[in-house]
Amino acid sequence: MLIAFLINGLILIVAGILVKYNPNLLAGYNTLSKEKKKEINIEKVSTIARNSLIITGALIIDSTCIMYILESSEITQITIISIIFITGLLAMLILVNRVSKIK
Repeated sequence: MLIAFLINGLILIVAGILVKYNPNLLAGYNTLSKEKKKEINIEKVSTIARNSLIITGALIIDSTCIMYILESSEITQITIISIIFITGLLAMLILVNRVSKIK
């Protein structure tokens, strides 16, 4: 489980870095028309996505290491990692929807 959680955290961090420099990786953005793309402040959206993904990935890696040291049970590890992941995802969705419209 340790390796899987660490890889999960690293994937989120790499995805966060890639999203900032290639906003077309964001779901649905590459399929929008040019007019719709002009209505979205992609700089803010990609920055929020980057920050959220990197913070979530770092929290997953940190909590995995802490739980490994404390020798937590697998069900506890899965529960905590799931809560961190879902909370990070929800925070990103709320923040992106708050600032995404009109530059």
